Amino acid sequence: MAKETADRLIFIGVDGGGTKTACLVADGTGRILGAGLGGPINLNFVSEETARASMGQAVGSAWRAAGPPPQPPAVAGVSGPIALALSAEIITQETGAASVIGVGEGEAAWKAVSPWLTHDCGVAVDAGTGSLAFGFNREGERAGAGGAGTLLGDEGSGYWIGLEAMRAALRAEDGRGPPTRLKEALCTALSLRHIRELIHLIYQIGMKRHEVAALAPVVAHVAREGDATAARILAEAGRELALDAEAVVRRLKMEDEAFAVVPFGSVFAAGPLLVDPFREAVQQVAPGAQIVEAHYAPVVGSLMAAMEAGGIELKGAFLQHFSEELARHPLALGPKLRSSS
Repeated sequence: MAKETADRLIFIGVDGGGTKTACLVADGTGRILGAGLGGPINLNFVSEETARASMGQAVGSAWRAAGPPPQPPAVAGVSGPIALALSAEIITQETGAASVIGVGEGEAAWKAVSPWLTHDCGVAVDAGTGSLAFGFNREGERAGAGGAGTLLGDEGSGYWIGLEAMRAALRAEDGRGPPTRLKEALCTALSLRHIRELIHLIYQIGMKRHEVAALAPVVAHVAREGDATAARILAEAGRELALDAEAVVRRLKMEDEAFAVVPFGSVFAAGPLLVDPFREAVQQVAPGAQIVEAHYAPVVGSLMAAMEAGGIELKGAFLQHFSEELARHPLALGPKLRSSS
């Protein structure tokens, strides 16, 4: 495609979940024109009104930051737990997009990194507010695991870590568990005078899913300071996330293959206390699995899916320029694993 033509094409990528919604606007040369951020869109846990507001905020702010451009987007790609029809309605209202396509949650995560990988198959593990895994083998077969939500699953997620921390703090207070500095850390984070005020906060006031997940960095901080209970929670989270990956590997019969496992989501920013148990558990099942850091967030995968649908070839000089553009935008970047190996 000629540069003059690509300059005139506009694309949008959106990725949302239980805590936030990210949006990027780019032209057909790979130049990032605008970025926007909104709240949660997971309709299993928030109202349609909240999801609409979050999507509108993310897309609208990104579109305005981009100029807005003189012409509507040729294609918008959307990933997240929200109906495509609802997303299309909001995006069209905000931008006049000609076409809105759906991108699977795990698919967006994998697409965000696959052009820069040497592997032709693999597994993406996404752990933010919730958790899930997605993968495909060399035969093109696909499989997923996890993503069942707070009551039925999401083990290893930010929500799960936050909940385990609150339980551990209460057990320590009662003497049913070992002492832990999580008590003081949670009281500070939640502005509580006493850890048993958690009971009132949970059952009477109510904590939203993303508010519980927001405690995961608190747990990581306490663990890095040497608290054994917090470190145990992170290690268990890593092993739980590995179970998602292992389930996908077994279903795709990839145990003896060499492939990439790409961790996504804020939970993996906890570092070696979580990443190393994750790595060890995965490689016990699939010794040829290589844990690869995701330089880019799933919103980049949604944007790339939109570009491909609009006729842009994602290779060569385009990818080089695109990488340089993405490096300047925090919303486009994935978590740093900080693994010790």
